[in-house]
Amino acid sequence: MTTHLNFVLKSYVKSAVAFGALVTVALLCAILGLYGIANTLGLAVTALSVLVALTAVTLACASAIVLVRYRRGVLGKQDLFLELNRSREPAAIQATARVRTTRLRRWLARRLLGHDLVVGDLVEVRSWAEICATLDEHGCLEQLPFMPEMLAMCGQRAHVFRCAHRLFDYRKTRRMRHMDGAVLLVGAVCDGGGHGNCEAACHTMWKAAWLRRVGISDATAGSPISSDRSDALADTAILQFGTHPPRYACQLTQLHAASRPIGNWSVTNFFRPLVSGNVAPAAFIVGWLTDLFNELQHQRQGVSFPAFEVPEQDGGRPEETRLEAGDRVVVRSSTEIRATLNDQLEHRGLGFELDMLKHCGRRHCVQSEVKKLIDIVTGEMRTMKTPAYILRDIHFSGERQQFNAQYEPLFWRAVWLRRDGD
Repeated sequence: MTTHLNFVLKSYVKSAVAFGALVTVALLCAILGLYGIANTLGLAVTALSVLVALTAVTLACASAIVLVRYRRGVLGKQDLFLELNRSREPAAIQATARVRTTRLRRWLARRLLGHDLVVGDLVEVRSWAEICATLDEHGCLEQLPFMPEMLAMCGQRAHVFRCAHRLFDYRKTRRMRHMDGAVLLVGAVCDGGGHGNCEAACHTMWKAAWLRRVGISDATAGSPISSDRSDALADTAILQFGTHPPRYACQLTQLHAASRPIGNWSVTNFFRPLVSGNVAPAAFIVGWLTDLFNELQHQRQGVSFPAFEVPEQDGGRPEETRLEAGDRVVVRSSTEIRATLNDQLEHRGLGFELDMLKHCGRRHCVQSEVKKLIDIVTGEMRTMKTPAYILRDIHFSGERQQFNAQYEPLFWRAVWLRRDGD
């Protein structure tokens, strides 16, 4: 293991040293142009050197951040991005006092997101009668279904957890897409009851038209303004589309139809995570600098972050044990996990997402076992030959997809985990 660890670390250090040296050379050239070369040529050399120096400083900072993240991983500490973005976790949002947002930010949200809701806002889900009036014959608004699993939230209050403006299209293009006017709510997770008891535990997406922002005076009252639940028992036949086998239709299978492509060089898309509040400013900077570092590493065929640790010799595969909800587990090291994966980074058909490397060595609790879920492409219910597990409070951070807002649960094989204490 030491050999590869040194290889990974050396790759990171090599980049940091190279950028640091470039800063020094650029500053020396700037001084030379300012004092050693006369007239216009000297000014041109100085200006160019300063520009190169500023670029090199940015790259050196990116390298330093990656080195810090690597070191934290070795020490078993929480990843720097996740640490800086803790204020955007559900529990933190739930516990935080009401968000006070400027008119400028609300205006920007309407222009960039299609609504004026931001993370932390307290909202009330409208009555079923009001929501039904917005739906077409298939129970959709702008191609996004309002699912039977969401009825229980009618008349209830919740905090905005994410603005669902940047999503990954698993179904067709496998590229990032934008959805106008949709958010995730704290605690609003699909239980699959209306779709064959699918166990994927996805966060439900809510159109702004289905919500009403609760004002400060209303919030102090402490109870929903319209809490009549009787209409939730009214005719809901409109919601039955896509709820029967053999092919199901849910928000995830309809995501492509309910969204639109994002331009590769979209300036507005760059600022959406900050305007919406999906990402804390410090985490936003760390994420983008890490992305920049990885792009440069790719160009020079270096090691990106995060990376698997590969042992010097094959130490064998870890044993797989059956887990149950409530079990305390430790995520195995990336060395052990890599030994279970094929060249496509899959174990028995389930891919290992590199974002999961952030949790190696850390202790968590098993939330649930996943045996069956809807195939996003075909809509058919699939039964896993080997079950997967969801860990409590562990979700896809979205950092590696420029702050994807879906916040999906990560699926873990038992072989990637070990019981705490074993």
